[in-house]
Amino acid sequence: MNVLLLLGTVIGVAGLTLAAILSFAMGARLRAVLLGVGALAWAGLYGASVLVASLVSHETLLPAGATKRFCGFYFDCHLGVAVLGDSTVPAIGGRRAGGTYHVLTLEFSSNARRATLKPSDLRIELVAASGERYARDLAAEAALVGGRSPDLARAIPAGGGYTVTVVFDLPRGVAAPRLFVGEGLGIDRVIEGVLLGDEDSFLHRKTMLALPSGV
Repeated sequence: MNVLLLLGTVIGVAGLTLAAILSFAMGARLRAVLLGVGALAWAGLYGASVLVASLVSHETLLPAGATKRFCGFYFDCHLGVAVLGDSTVPAIGGRRAGGTYHVLTLEFSSNARRATLKPSDLRIELVAASGERYARDLAAEAALVGGRSPDLARAIPAGGGYTVTVVFDLPRGVAAPRLFVGEGLGIDRVIEGVLLGDEDSFLHRKTMLALPSGV
């Protein structure tokens, strides 16, 4: 529904703008002004709606093991991710953590019936209760498997899935870390940035995944 609202807004504003330009070219300046004001008002109302929806949104924390679905601009929500495990170690392959290594096992899955799908442009971070964000430790991930950091985005057959391991080096004392995983190509995120109520829309709060350890 929100996708249709965005498409309707784009088409409506573009139509009013084109009509305003044609009216001005034909010398109907008053009509051009009115059409232009209408286009601006429509765009402004939609933009305000997106902003309000984001400001009143709340962060959602899914329980350990629950699957977060990726919906985005498209109508399907077939791809998802869940945290299956979280272990903590002081060192990996001779590399000592600055704080503590969190080794997370993630499961990417698809509930599609026929199509083979693949996550794209994955964003994975641990977020502390205070808001600090921590990126993956790619060197530790590579050391864990004795090579380079694994490719997380793989093709998933209908109804299938796969597991991967990611590593974070968290400073000691980080309170209540939870995992954020986002998915979508750059152009998708641009569109979703102005999609009413979407997780990736401007200032919208995110859906997080709790860690099984509960730390």
